[in-house]
Amino acid sequence: MKIVFIDQDYRANVFDGEGLVAPLAEFGEVECYDDLPCSQDVLYERGRGAEVIFFKINQPGNDLIDRLDGLKFLQFIGIGYSNYLDVDHCKAKGIQVRGIGEYGSNSVAEFTLGFILCAIRGIAAADRKMKGKIWNLDGLLGRELSSSTVGIIGTGAVGGLVAQKLSALGSSVLACDVCPKRELSEDWGVRYVDVRTLMRESDIVSVHLKFSPETENFVSGELLGLMKPGSYFINTARAQIVDYAALEDLLRRGQIAGAAIDVHYGEPPARWGLAHIDNVIATPHMGYYTKTANTNMLRLSVESVLEYLRNR
Repeated sequence: MKIVFIDQDYRANVFDGEGLVAPLAEFGEVECYDDLPCSQDVLYERGRGAEVIFFKINQPGNDLIDRLDGLKFLQFIGIGYSNYLDVDHCKAKGIQVRGIGEYGSNSVAEFTLGFILCAIRGIAAADRKMKGKIWNLDGLLGRELSSSTVGIIGTGAVGGLVAQKLSALGSSVLACDVCPKRELSEDWGVRYVDVRTLMRESDIVSVHLKFSPETENFVSGELLGLMKPGSYFINTARAQIVDYAALEDLLRRGQIAGAAIDVHYGEPPARWGLAHIDNVIATPHMGYYTKTANTNMLRLSVESVLEYLRNR
């Protein structure tokens, strides 16, 4: 049997990747490739003849799935695999698809905190000035977390940690969620409000919803339009939750002060408009990307495939 990590070198950027993957060798030959974006044709050559494929950053299209004769199991090394391939098409061909559960909430929460600080203190803009040999403070007047109200949309595993960290740093934290967490209110002083109140009252808004049909475009242009002048918008969840066209318009008109975006429509994005705005910090979906989180992802993914192989 051929088992392929089609776009993931399990030996890199993890703790003991070879040790974690070793149990797969009991079932067949294991191959791995680098984790750079590549074409569907390259993915085909890598995956040809495999029964089990691990994938991470490249989106296997239906044409590719149709060409991979013998494929029985697709393992996404992450959460939210339905964003990356046509699950119904795979099921119709008898191909099982799985993702993993929670693996790196703290990594994303810490990254979000860094995003917020970079945005409200103008750190990225200051860095660009220094690289251009410009020494002045024009446009760099910042604000402090301890005097800011931060709105958290979604207080699940990541959003709850972000709320705790911000509260510990002295921020006033608002939140909205269909299932409020009593411990956040009682232990961390988080105040749950409706989403419109959150958008109106927050100096910083950070999105932490899971993507689903119910949350698609949840942060609409109408809601974004409620934000305070001079406020900041942060998204480390999923692009599809937010109306990016409306966000881009608000930023270009100066109605809000800035944004920090780690997730995009298409990755790499089909449109780079937000990334090219000076008051936007844009990163390539790296909020999860720590050695600890990578190790957790690999371990959980291998465990998922081993379960399939032992029970097939």
